[in-house]
Amino acid sequence: MKESKYIKANLILGLVFVILLTHIPVVYTVFYHFFTDAPEAIDGSIDLKKLSPDRAIILDGNWEFFWNRLIVTDLQQEYKQDFFIRVPDYWSKYRIDGEWLPAEGFGSYRLTLKGLEYPKPITVYLPDFGCAYRVFIDGIMTAESGTVSKDVEEINTVPKAKIYPVTLSPGEDHELVIEVASTRFSGLYMAPVLKDHDQTIKENSDRTNIRFILFGTVLFSFFVLIVIYMLFSRKGVYSAWLPAIAFLVLMRLMLTTEFYSFWQKKIFFNLSYEATNDLMFLATFLLKLLMIFLVQEQFGVAFLRKEKYGFLLYYTIIYLVYYFTPYGIYNRYLTILLPVSAFAIEFHCFFKVYYGRHNLKKHGILVYWGTILAISGLIIDCYYINGNIYFNMSLALIISLSVYMIILCLVYAFRIGSIYNDYVVSSFQLMQAKSQIAIQKEYYNALSEQMNEIRQIKYDIRHFIGVIKMLSEDGRYDELKRFLHEYDEITETEPLPVFCDNAVANSILGYYSLMAKKGHIQFNCNCSIPKRLPISDSDLCIVLGNAVENAMEACNKIDSQQERFVSIEARAINDQFLIKIENSYNGFINIQDGSCITTKSEKSHGFGMKNIRRIVESNGGFMKTEHNGRIFTLMVAFPNILDNGGEAVLELI
Repeated sequence: MKESKYIKANLILGLVFVILLTHIPVVYTVFYHFFTDAPEAIDGSIDLKKLSPDRAIILDGNWEFFWNRLIVTDLQQEYKQDFFIRVPDYWSKYRIDGEWLPAEGFGSYRLTLKGLEYPKPITVYLPDFGCAYRVFIDGIMTAESGTVSKDVEEINTVPKAKIYPVTLSPGEDHELVIEVASTRFSGLYMAPVLKDHDQTIKENSDRTNIRFILFGTVLFSFFVLIVIYMLFSRKGVYSAWLPAIAFLVLMRLMLTTEFYSFWQKKIFFNLSYEATNDLMFLATFLLKLLMIFLVQEQFGVAFLRKEKYGFLLYYTIIYLVYYFTPYGIYNRYLTILLPVSAFAIEFHCFFKVYYGRHNLKKHGILVYWGTILAISGLIIDCYYINGNIYFNMSLALIISLSVYMIILCLVYAFRIGSIYNDYVVSSFQLMQAKSQIAIQKEYYNALSEQMNEIRQIKYDIRHFIGVIKMLSEDGRYDELKRFLHEYDEITETEPLPVFCDNAVANSILGYYSLMAKKGHIQFNCNCSIPKRLPISDSDLCIVLGNAVENAMEACNKIDSQQERFVSIEARAINDQFLIKIENSYNGFINIQDGSCITTKSEKSHGFGMKNIRRIVESNGGFMKTEHNGRIFTLMVAFPNILDNGGEAVLELI
């Protein structure tokens, strides 16, 4: 019950965490001016007297907007603006002469900076922005990204900006102009940032280093998961969705604003960043669909076929709506609605996991929290790239997906290690079973030989009686006495020992008693092992067989001149089934981590004592060893099963 409450609390905490983590930055942005008392642009002008570019200044508010004009490049500053436009926002949400502006096209934004005094070089740029743009302060370029053109066909977008320093003239207002060209995103949907130039360069450099370290982590995790998949496949466990998730995470990161400029020419054939949005949505939707398989495999929750096909249809419809909706309509109505609707599968999976939490597998909670981080990163990225977050959250998605991949690698490395360990244990158990079969076969062969001898004696008994009768009738007693003596020597057969009522235990003990006799080892056995035991026959074979075998091998290593013995006791005492085995040894014991291990060099050895301990502990018992340089003692206790009205009751004393 405690474990159930712990899992339940973690699941609920994860849901609360993802809601808070993803929406606190949004709330901060909504109330940005209330929290910071920062000024806001009004009618194309902003007062910056109380602010310093030492810290980032968000230039949001109402800017002047010039549609289809590049007022600095074409020297058209004297023209009157078409209207005041909200920044950040999409220009496709505005009309001229009653007509909605299209998503594609070009235009200029202008803002007058009042009261800004700063002796050091500054810059204005848009972090992680998707459109092509140029920024000018007093006619001097301070940042540019991509190719700004009046011809839509020539517009090329690169999310990485080139930043240049501009030193302000003292004692006057400054004109800030941003020329924007877009084929899809329609304008300044993210707020420009004014900041000290040198600080911006340093921070961007630090962020770039961190980004590529994290990307390297994800890339390494991708190859690790491929290796794990191959190892799984060798054991007949096929989880192709695992490397598929890793590949889609890698693809999703390569398509982000942080990395696309690096991969743009190397992989994506210099495709404009705006044109990759379709591929980004597709990769994200496929990543979400693969979550079904992760939830099924790791959380033990089954998805019905209709659920799988239902979500496949759902995401196909969302993608088609996104793909065929004109960009202007999408920018006006769907920039938040459509991405948010894509998270339906996460909420559905949460309730599936919550109500099926009792089926949670080992490390399931760890995977759950990794998934929570990945989902949080995707939601934050959705808000961030749409200008709903003023914080620089460019690292949020990369960090969350990096942690997610690391967790997947760790968990599935543990799983594959467990599978291979089970395989080794199973192989040992198979070897042990073969050994026990060989022991029983040899014991029963000896028993069969003895039975054949008895049959032969029984067959010859009538001749034996005839000879006795004839010699006795003739009074030839000396010859009768000699005949009986010779026949006694011929038919002398040492009976095979019967140590207990349990057939499995008796065959093991009988076999090793014969081996002890051949090896001139004193074999003492005082066992009362009933047919019914608190452990299975296979467990009894492993415990008793390994224990006696180890004892015999220890005796064989002793000089033949020294005393060699094996003593075995087994019986039920005080509601426990006890086994005690003593044997002489040469005084050498290999102990690691407080446990005795084999001194044999072969790789196949070393599992005997481990498996004895594993069997004992899995049955709720305990194991103890003692050694004094001459005698080694192994004691094993199992809780006994007592009959109580026909029912088996397990009592652990």
